[in-house]
Amino acid sequence: MKSLSSKKTSSYIPSREEIVQSASDLIPKLRERAEEAEDLRQMPDQNIADLKSAGIHKIFTPKRYGGFEMDWGTQVDIARELGKGCASTSWMSSVVMSHTWNLGRFPADAQEEFWPNCPDAIIATAFAGGGEMTETKGGFILNGLWKFASGVDHSDCAIVAGQFKNANSKSGTGLDYRMALIMPDQYEIIDTWHAEGLKGTGSKDIKVVNQFVPSHRTVKSLEMGGKNPPGSELHDSYIYKIEMGMYFNTLLTGPILGATHGVLLEYLDQTRSRFGAMFGEKVSEQAPVQQKIGESFEELRTADLIIDSLSIFLHQEGKAGRSIIGKDRLKIRRESAMAAQLCLKSGTRLSGMMGVSAQSGRNPAQRHFRDLRTMSTHGGIHWDNATTPTGRYLLGIETGDPLIDQSNSLKN
Repeated sequence: MKSLSSKKTSSYIPSREEIVQSASDLIPKLRERAEEAEDLRQMPDQNIADLKSAGIHKIFTPKRYGGFEMDWGTQVDIARELGKGCASTSWMSSVVMSHTWNLGRFPADAQEEFWPNCPDAIIATAFAGGGEMTETKGGFILNGLWKFASGVDHSDCAIVAGQFKNANSKSGTGLDYRMALIMPDQYEIIDTWHAEGLKGTGSKDIKVVNQFVPSHRTVKSLEMGGKNPPGSELHDSYIYKIEMGMYFNTLLTGPILGATHGVLLEYLDQTRSRFGAMFGEKVSEQAPVQQKIGESFEELRTADLIIDSLSIFLHQEGKAGRSIIGKDRLKIRRESAMAAQLCLKSGTRLSGMMGVSAQSGRNPAQRHFRDLRTMSTHGGIHWDNATTPTGRYLLGIETGDPLIDQSNSLKN
């Protein structure tokens, strides 16, 4: 595969089709290195090099700093391809490498300070766990321990969240939250990542002790996640101006779709040459096997359609500058979770049909399934949490989200 950077100058911005094809070209290499990624419990250096050569780390980096500033949904197409070879690499592309989107929303001073010196940045984030920020002259003193910092071993900086006491807090608790941009010499990586799936993501803990963070490298979480955050004025694309929460879930769905495609491809490849252990019959000629393959295929196809449609909807709403309110907020949560459920059903059936051969050793189908099952537990696509607000809405009960409830009260 030729890298995009070798085709034209450094200012060249590939089309969506080109960068997705570059991701597809990587599948054989990622499949070969998948066991290495699991053994390392982090990304192999060569995987990172290949992703960067393909330009995948720049899809949401602002054009102002040499990035591609691509439309929403591109990350789904890329992750779906990469996941056919290695779900951990797919997660790296869609979740970790999307964090340039986060930094593009930080105050202008932070961006102008960071990007020119690190235009190829990979940025880790960690919000689970907790941290505290104490206000001091010119900034804050940060302390905390955060979990699940995927890709942190290959990151050039990290974004964490900490609470701080604020007499004018909007939360009413006296506490507010800020995001903080911190450099590698300010945090310690603690190796805690011993997971069933997504082993190659290296989602370790990071610890910060008494580190000063200047004010311009922080931003209130409500401002960061809301519409038109401080740094959005630097950039033309709508992706830096939209409400983050409504768009976040599709970052998770690309790797889930990719891993499920991986299960199906491995299952088909292995089943074509399988024979029954007791009677020597050709497994592929059994009608129940064929039926279950068709069922799993249709579940996956439907999941693809749901997420593709959702990505188009998000792109169109964002480009038009429209806020997402009312039933559409429920739709986004419900449909992303529904797609994940369909993928899990599809992958579970296929893995189960392979018997013990797919549950032991280093069978690729087993790895894809473990990765899929691990991703399906993410809180952002939790099925009960995604569907309960819809039930409340339909019953005329407040959901707790004013942008939903106001619409419902007007309807009634």
